[in-house]
Amino acid sequence: MPLGPAQREGGETLTIGERTPAAAGPPLATSSARPDDPDPAGPRPPAATPLLRHHRDSLLPAVAAALSVRGATHTHPGYKDDPLPALHPLVAAFLDGLPLESRERFTGRCPEAVLLSQYLTVAEANRSRRASRKPLGLSEARKALKGAKLTTVRIREEGDPAHGTHQPPCRSCEPMLDHFGVRSVAVAPPADAG
Repeated sequence: MPLGPAQREGGETLTIGERTPAAAGPPLATSSARPDDPDPAGPRPPAATPLLRHHRDSLLPAVAAALSVRGATHTHPGYKDDPLPALHPLVAAFLDGLPLESRERFTGRCPEAVLLSQYLTVAEANRSRRASRKPLGLSEARKALKGAKLTTVRIREEGDPAHGTHQPPCRSCEPMLDHFGVRSVAVAPPADAG
Protein backbone atom coordinates (compact mmCIF):
# COMPACT_ATOMS: atom_id res chain seq x y z
CA MET A 1 0.00 0.00 0.00
CA PRO A 2 1.70 3.23 -1.14
CA LEU A 3 2.13 5.86 1.56
CA GLY A 4 2.88 8.98 -0.43
CA PRO A 5 5.35 10.58 -2.81
CA ALA A 6 9.03 11.06 -1.94
CA GLN A 7 11.70 12.94 -3.90
CA ARG A 8 14.71 10.89 -5.06
CA GLU A 9 18.01 12.17 -6.39
CA GLY A 10 17.62 13.40 -9.93
CA GLY A 11 14.12 14.77 -9.28
CA GLU A 12 12.24 11.46 -9.75
CA THR A 13 9.24 10.90 -7.55
CA LEU A 14 8.87 7.57 -5.82
CA THR A 15 5.92 6.48 -3.81
CA ILE A 16 7.03 4.91 -0.54
CA GLY A 17 6.15 1.25 -0.43
CA GLU A 18 6.41 0.95 -4.23
CA ARG A 19 8.90 -1.58 -5.59
CA THR A 20 11.53 -0.24 -7.96
CA PRO A 21 13.09 -2.43 -10.65
CA ALA A 22 16.33 -2.49 -8.60
CA ALA A 23 14.43 -3.67 -5.55
CA ALA A 24 12.56 -6.35 -7.48
CA GLY A 25 13.54 -9.91 -6.81
CA PRO A 26 12.66 -12.76 -4.52
CA PRO A 27 11.16 -11.75 -1.20
CA LEU A 28 13.42 -11.83 1.82
CA ALA A 29 13.06 -14.71 4.26
CA THR A 30 11.14 -13.88 7.41
CA SER A 31 11.59 -15.16 10.91
CA SER A 32 8.45 -17.27 10.54
CA ALA A 33 10.12 -19.45 7.89
CA ARG A 34 10.86 -22.96 9.05
CA PRO A 35 14.23 -24.60 8.28
CA ASP A 36 12.52 -27.40 6.33
CA ASP A 37 10.67 -24.95 4.02
CA PRO A 38 12.10 -24.78 0.51
CA ASP A 39 14.18 -21.69 -0.22
CA PRO A 40 12.13 -19.30 -2.41
CA ALA A 41 15.28 -18.31 -4.29
CA GLY A 42 15.86 -21.91 -5.31
CA PRO A 43 18.47 -24.47 -4.29
CA ARG A 44 21.92 -23.20 -3.41
CA PRO A 45 25.11 -24.94 -4.45
CA PRO A 46 27.04 -26.57 -1.59
CA ALA A 47 29.70 -24.40 0.01
CA ALA A 48 33.05 -25.19 -1.55
CA THR A 49 36.48 -25.11 0.04
CA PRO A 50 38.38 -22.04 -1.16
CA LEU A 51 40.70 -22.89 -4.03
CA LEU A 52 44.34 -22.02 -3.40
CA ARG A 53 45.68 -20.82 -6.71
CA HIS A 54 49.24 -20.33 -5.50
CA HIS A 55 51.21 -21.91 -2.68
CA ARG A 56 51.76 -18.45 -1.22
CA ASP A 57 47.98 -18.26 -0.57
CA SER A 58 48.40 -20.91 2.10
CA LEU A 59 49.76 -20.63 5.61
CA LEU A 60 52.04 -23.48 4.66
CA PRO A 61 54.88 -24.31 4.65
CA ALA A 62 55.31 -24.19 8.38
CA VAL A 63 57.10 -26.00 11.18
CA ALA A 64 56.15 -27.34 14.59
CA ALA A 65 58.40 -28.15 17.51
CA ALA A 66 58.20 -30.47 20.51
CA LEU A 67 60.21 -29.97 23.71
CA SER A 68 60.64 -33.01 25.98
CA VAL A 69 61.70 -32.29 29.55
CA ARG A 70 61.48 -34.72 32.46
CA GLY A 71 58.92 -36.96 30.79
CA ALA A 72 56.59 -34.13 29.70
CA THR A 73 56.26 -33.03 26.09
CA HIS A 74 55.33 -29.47 25.12
CA THR A 75 54.48 -28.57 21.53
CA HIS A 76 54.11 -25.37 19.56
CA PRO A 77 53.47 -24.65 15.87
CA GLY A 78 55.41 -21.93 14.12
CA TYR A 79 53.35 -19.17 12.55
CA LYS A 80 54.67 -16.76 9.95
CA ASP A 81 52.29 -13.87 10.34
CA ASP A 82 51.86 -13.69 14.10
CA PRO A 83 53.21 -10.65 15.90
CA LEU A 84 56.51 -11.22 17.68
CA PRO A 85 55.70 -13.46 20.66
CA ALA A 86 56.54 -12.43 24.21
CA LEU A 87 59.83 -14.19 24.90
CA HIS A 88 61.28 -14.98 28.32
CA PRO A 89 63.88 -12.31 29.23
CA LEU A 90 66.75 -14.85 29.12
CA VAL A 91 65.74 -16.04 25.64
CA ALA A 92 65.16 -12.49 24.40
CA ALA A 93 68.51 -11.30 25.79
CA PHE A 94 70.36 -14.17 24.10
CA LEU A 95 68.69 -13.59 20.73
CA ASP A 96 69.22 -9.82 20.96
CA GLY A 97 72.92 -10.43 21.58
CA LEU A 98 73.43 -12.58 18.49
CA PRO A 99 75.75 -11.11 15.87
CA LEU A 100 74.08 -10.02 12.66
CA GLU A 101 75.44 -12.98 10.66
CA SER A 102 73.77 -15.40 13.12
CA ARG A 103 70.34 -13.81 12.88
CA GLU A 104 67.47 -14.94 10.72
CA ARG A 105 64.95 -12.34 9.62
CA PHE A 106 62.34 -14.18 11.68
CA THR A 107 64.50 -14.48 14.82
CA GLY A 108 62.32 -14.89 17.89
CA ARG A 109 59.32 -16.25 15.99
CA CYS A 110 60.59 -19.83 15.73
CA PRO A 111 58.72 -22.44 17.74
CA GLU A 112 62.00 -23.35 19.47
CA ALA A 113 62.33 -19.86 21.00
CA VAL A 114 58.64 -19.77 21.96
CA LEU A 115 58.77 -23.22 23.59
CA LEU A 116 61.87 -22.38 25.62
CA SER A 117 60.25 -19.10 26.68
CA GLN A 118 57.02 -20.78 27.74
CA TYR A 119 58.87 -23.48 29.68
CA LEU A 120 61.19 -21.01 31.44
CA THR A 121 58.25 -18.75 32.33
CA VAL A 122 56.46 -21.65 34.01
CA ALA A 123 59.67 -22.80 35.73
CA GLU A 124 60.24 -19.27 37.03
CA ALA A 125 56.67 -18.99 38.32
CA ASN A 126 56.96 -22.33 40.16
CA ARG A 127 60.07 -21.39 42.14
CA SER A 128 59.97 -20.96 45.90
CA ARG A 129 59.03 -17.59 47.37
CA ARG A 130 62.61 -17.00 48.44
CA ALA A 131 64.05 -17.91 45.02
CA SER A 132 61.44 -15.82 43.21
CA ARG A 133 62.78 -12.61 44.79
CA LYS A 134 65.39 -12.56 42.01
CA PRO A 135 64.78 -13.11 38.30
CA LEU A 136 65.58 -16.55 36.91
CA GLY A 137 69.29 -16.79 36.16
CA LEU A 138 71.06 -18.68 33.39
CA SER A 139 72.30 -21.42 35.73
CA GLU A 140 68.75 -21.98 37.04
CA ALA A 141 67.40 -22.04 33.49
CA ARG A 142 69.97 -24.63 32.46
CA LYS A 143 69.14 -26.69 35.54
CA ALA A 144 65.40 -26.53 34.71
CA LEU A 145 66.17 -27.64 31.13
CA LYS A 146 68.63 -30.39 32.10
CA GLY A 147 68.22 -33.38 29.79
CA ALA A 148 65.77 -31.52 27.53
CA LYS A 149 65.42 -32.57 23.90
CA LEU A 150 63.76 -30.61 21.15
CA THR A 151 62.73 -31.65 17.67
CA THR A 152 61.26 -29.61 14.86
CA VAL A 153 59.34 -31.03 11.90
CA ARG A 154 58.09 -29.58 8.63
CA ILE A 155 54.37 -29.11 8.02
CA ARG A 156 53.58 -29.18 4.31
CA GLU A 157 50.63 -29.60 1.97
CA GLU A 158 48.94 -32.97 1.65
CA GLY A 159 51.03 -35.29 -0.48
CA ASP A 160 54.27 -33.32 -0.06
CA PRO A 161 57.05 -35.82 0.71
CA ALA A 162 58.74 -33.29 3.03
CA HIS A 163 55.75 -33.30 5.41
CA GLY A 164 56.78 -34.61 8.81
CA THR A 165 60.52 -34.62 8.08
CA HIS A 166 63.05 -33.13 10.47
CA GLN A 167 63.77 -29.41 10.19
CA PRO A 168 67.19 -28.57 11.65
CA PRO A 169 67.31 -25.47 13.88
CA CYS A 170 67.89 -22.18 12.07
CA ARG A 171 71.14 -20.28 12.51
CA SER A 172 69.58 -18.28 15.37
CA CYS A 173 68.06 -21.22 17.24
CA GLU A 174 71.05 -23.58 17.02
CA PRO A 175 73.30 -21.43 19.25
CA MET A 176 70.32 -20.65 21.52
CA LEU A 177 69.67 -24.34 22.13
CA ASP A 178 73.38 -24.90 22.84
CA HIS A 179 73.40 -21.91 25.22
CA PHE A 180 70.57 -23.40 27.31
CA GLY A 181 71.84 -26.99 27.09
CA VAL A 182 68.93 -28.30 25.02
CA ARG A 183 69.76 -31.08 22.58
CA SER A 184 68.20 -30.95 19.11
CA VAL A 185 67.18 -34.41 17.91
CA ALA A 186 65.89 -35.67 14.58
CA VAL A 187 62.78 -37.80 14.66
CA ALA A 188 62.02 -39.97 11.66
CA PRO A 189 58.54 -39.61 10.15
CA PRO A 190 56.20 -42.55 10.78
CA ALA A 191 56.55 -45.39 8.30
CA ASP A 192 53.70 -45.83 5.83
CA ALA A 193 51.42 -48.69 6.80
CA GLY A 194 51.13 -50.38 3.48
